[in-house]
Amino acid sequence: MSLIPRPLRSWFALCALFVALPFAAPARAVEGSAPSPQTSIERLTRVAKLWGKVRYLHPYLAYREDLDWDAALVAALPKIRAAGSTEEYRAAVSGLLATLGDPATRVLAVPKAPEVKPAAVEWVRELEGGALALDLGPRIASVGIADVYRQIGREAPKVAAAREVVIDLRKGSAPDDPVDEDSLVLESISGALATRPCRGPAERYLMHSGYVGNSATSGGYYSGFLDQLAPIYRPDPELKPVPKKVAFVVDRTVPVPALALALQACGDGLIVAVGDLSEETGATTLAVDLGEDLAAQVRVSEGLPLGGEPAADVIVPEAEAGRAGAAALAALRADRPARAEAPARALPAGVQRADPSYPEMIEPDLPHRQLAVIRAWNVIAIFYPYRHLIGDWDAVLPEFLARMETAASGHDYAFAILEMMNRVADGHTTVLGHPELAKMFGNAAVPARVRWVEGAAVITHVGEAAKKAGLAPGDAIRAIDGEAMAAAMERLRPLYTASTEAALRSKLVIAPLLGPAGSVVRLTLEGIDGKTREVTIARDSDLRGKVPPRVAGEVIQILPGNFGYADLARLTSAQVDGLFETVKDTRGLIFDMRGYPQGTAWPIAPRINTKKAKFGAQFRRSQVSAFSGEEAEAGFYFSQPLPPNSRNLPVYDKPIAMIIDDRAISQSEHTGLFFEAASDIHFVGEPTGGANGDVTGFTLPGGIQVYFTGHDVRHADGRQLQRIGLQPGVPVSPTRAGLAAGRDELLEAAVRDLEGRAAPAVKN
Repeated sequence: MSLIPRPLRSWFALCALFVALPFAAPARAVEGSAPSPQTSIERLTRVAKLWGKVRYLHPYLAYREDLDWDAALVAALPKIRAAGSTEEYRAAVSGLLATLGDPATRVLAVPKAPEVKPAAVEWVRELEGGALALDLGPRIASVGIADVYRQIGREAPKVAAAREVVIDLRKGSAPDDPVDEDSLVLESISGALATRPCRGPAERYLMHSGYVGNSATSGGYYSGFLDQLAPIYRPDPELKPVPKKVAFVVDRTVPVPALALALQACGDGLIVAVGDLSEETGATTLAVDLGEDLAAQVRVSEGLPLGGEPAADVIVPEAEAGRAGAAALAALRADRPARAEAPARALPAGVQRADPSYPEMIEPDLPHRQLAVIRAWNVIAIFYPYRHLIGDWDAVLPEFLARMETAASGHDYAFAILEMMNRVADGHTTVLGHPELAKMFGNAAVPARVRWVEGAAVITHVGEAAKKAGLAPGDAIRAIDGEAMAAAMERLRPLYTASTEAALRSKLVIAPLLGPAGSVVRLTLEGIDGKTREVTIARDSDLRGKVPPRVAGEVIQILPGNFGYADLARLTSAQVDGLFETVKDTRGLIFDMRGYPQGTAWPIAPRINTKKAKFGAQFRRSQVSAFSGEEAEAGFYFSQPLPPNSRNLPVYDKPIAMIIDDRAISQSEHTGLFFEAASDIHFVGEPTGGANGDVTGFTLPGGIQVYFTGHDVRHADGRQLQRIGLQPGVPVSPTRAGLAAGRDELLEAAVRDLEGRAAPAVKN
């Protein structure tokens, strides 16, 4: 069938296709010469994108267990890299696609733009006996699709009035012509050709709603087949077509249009094939640019044409192609038995299979290193919902394909993958699993809490070991083992990523303090008095009970001034009812969200929903199928309902404040979305981490596991959250002096905010 999925088959879709196909190609390689490094990487880049299209759109990959698409790529990559000519390049890619065993998926030479000139040939002809001939293929080849598309409507009344119609679809073009223009034209006159409702063939397409990762996730992502409803071709009541028989003449270069298959099944049409039917009959395909005047045609659908597999009613030998029109007319007038309908074969069901991780490949060979880049790039390119926020992801592919040429050691390979994925600037982006990664990050830390405060790495909390070593809250770390702290943070920057610069700094202030368990680190500290001193302290791999809690005190408290307080990092769902019983008579309530919550947004939101809001957030995720173009905005969008107050419990209607900073990420931020939708909450403190959306992940050679954000989550009114975070209406930051004095300045600011909004305290 067509390069264009059936719902998009229009003149505008065809125009879009031709805009996409004038490829900017590298120079064709000289026969027998080695390709330049630039040419080799350009070819690998194009093949990488082709591999991804096949991996996620070709239906065979959903159920053919005999297909090892990774192995096919690994075998093809050296041939692509070594190809000394365009012909060798084409042969290497053809070998890759041949693994599929699908004639509809192959490499084509991109056709040159035809020289369009008026045709002298009479393309609408009356035959003896009142039959009508439409030489549609030759007309398209001579004047172009645009003119034929405009002209065909004027011929519709003649077509409707004829009792016998022969439509010749052969254009005489090379088999590499990838555009099924005939279907576009025939759709426009289907109402003149159909004299009763005729059902066309249905197709199914592989579809992915988000990325199904290698572990369980709350995202609800799934893959499956989308069964497109079969079209029904009906007569046009204005044209009032008379009962007729229609013969369609095709050859190997022409996919049989859906309309022809529908009329054939209805008993009103015949298919006359010169030689045999096209390999694309019954499949929708798309084109992928390969450069060098080449394109790959990829199957993106499969289906059950009516009456079983497509078959010609009459076959004319290729040597006798000139008599095909006469054979078609004779077949229309022959007394032919009704075509026996073959039983429909069942298509196999799809099976969800995880990509292999090749854990034994700690130092993968070059093809597997490049496979890792290709798989990682495609997953992010196709499924990452915030791709529009991370810059030029297209440029990342050739850069890291080239990087893998020299990254032969396990360390260099793992570091290259880590750096590549850190281009996905997102607090959820995580790379784990390779033994070299553990060495990069260390497995032990200094037993103290450190934050970025007043432009420095500052100690905020110390345990007994840190206190004995001479560390104190408010101290700024100026150097570590003689290296300036600022230089150490910059050196380690490639190992980390985050959604905002503030969130990244919070990781980088800790990074230089990590190392092997038991190792001793020398710190140069500056006290709040401006004096510097050096201390040494051992790193510890088990800090449980050795580092003070982020927030001291009970989980639920009544603060001076009769304000309720709950530490959401420790509060459990089972404690929510007790919380509201405890604070029911308070003047206001503070939620402390400087950490990660315990899933309490869902039971709390209905207890504070004074706005009677219905929705708490908006969700978007990639909806990947043949219908979604690379730059399409199509996706799965929904508003997430707030939980109802199903037990009809009292709603807390006093002022509420939430303390936030960049330690609030993901579910923490989602909690804030729920609470702001439900109440007139005030956020107090610093912006949150700016990374929300259910995490999913994939595997790479060497046992590497990569996790990333799978949903685009927004405020209930559609405002962007990612890379912005929840913004405080009352901005407050800690100070070194406050930390040294043991003060919690953000909590103090939250109390002041409630004092300004709460009803006056009742005096005894």
